[in-house]
Amino acid sequence: MIKYLSGLFIFFIIFYANKTEAHVRYLLDEETVSQNSGTNFNLLWEAIKDPTNISLVLGTIFVVVIAIIACTKINILKNKLNSIKKQAETYLVFTPWMLRLALGIALIGSGTAFNLVSPALSGYEGFATIQILLGFLIMAGFLVIPATLLAVAIYFYALFQDFYILGNLDFLAVAIALLILDNEKPGLDDLIGMPKISPFSIFKKYVPLVLRFGIGGAMIFLALYEKIFNPNLSELIVLGFDLQKVFPVSVGMWVLSTGIIEFVIGMSLILGLFTRVTSAIAFIVLSLSFFYFGEDVASHITLFGILAVLFITSGGKYSLDNYFKKQQS
Repeated sequence: MIKYLSGLFIFFIIFYANKTEAHVRYLLDEETVSQNSGTNFNLLWEAIKDPTNISLVLGTIFVVVIAIIACTKINILKNKLNSIKKQAETYLVFTPWMLRLALGIALIGSGTAFNLVSPALSGYEGFATIQILLGFLIMAGFLVIPATLLAVAIYFYALFQDFYILGNLDFLAVAIALLILDNEKPGLDDLIGMPKISPFSIFKKYVPLVLRFGIGGAMIFLALYEKIFNPNLSELIVLGFDLQKVFPVSVGMWVLSTGIIEFVIGMSLILGLFTRVTSAIAFIVLSLSFFYFGEDVASHITLFGILAVLFITSGGKYSLDNYFKKQQS
C-alpha cells in the first residue's frame, strides 16, 4: 500500500511538472517559469559524476555523524541539550497562540497581496477581504473554530486551482492543529466564555504528528518538484542570485544538494527523528534564505510557526524520538 501511494505521488509530480508552477514563482515571473519548466536530469547527473562533489557529500555526511555522536556522548553537550529541552517544554502553553498568530498573519498577508493562500496563486481580489477577516478573527481569538474551518476550505479551493499548493501543506497543518487544540487563550472566545465546539479535540496527542507531516510533506514535495523534476527553475535562482559566490560549486551541485537537504530534513521531520535539532536547523536556514532572497514573510510564516512549535513539543508520542527514548529507559 505504501509503495502504491508513493508511486502515485511521484506520478502526479511528474505529470504536473510541465503544467503547474512552483515556489520559484515567488522569485521568477510567470513567463520565465513557463519557459523553463520541465525535467533536465543531465544537469543533476553531471553533478553526481564529479568526484569533487561526491567528496563534498561524503564529507558533509561525516561531519553530521560526528556532530550527532558528540551531542549524544559528550556530557557537557548532553547536559546543555537536556537543559534546553526542559526549558522548551515550559513553553507548551503558548503553542496554540503561536499557531494562531502564524495562520492569522499568513491569511492577512495573502489577503492584502491579493493572493490565494500563497504567492503561487496571485490576482484573487475576490478572496482578499475574507482572508483578511479570517486572519484577524483567528489572531484575536474570536470565533476561532469557524474561522479556521473556513481557512481549511480556502486551502482546498486553492489546491483545486493549482496542484502546486501541496507545497503549502504547512498552512493546512497549522489550521488542522488549531481545530484539534481548540484553545483560544489568550483571546476573546476565552474571555466571553465561548463553549468548546471543536469535534476534533480528542485527537490532541496527534498535533505534533500533524505538524510534522504538514511541514515535512511540503518540503519533500518542493525538493522533488523544484529540484528534481524542474531543475532549470532552481538553476535560474542559483545564477540570478549568484549563489556560487556563497559556496563555489557547480550550478547542478547547488540544485541537487539543496534538493537532497530539503528532502532529508523533510523526511526527518515526518519520522520525528532528531525533531528539535532538525527544527532549529531548518528555522535558521529558512531565516537566512528569507533575508537573502527578500521574500514576503507572510508566505513563510506558517513554516516558522510550525518549526518553533516542534522545537517546543519535539516529535510527540508517534515519533522515532519517542521510540528511542523508550528504548533507553
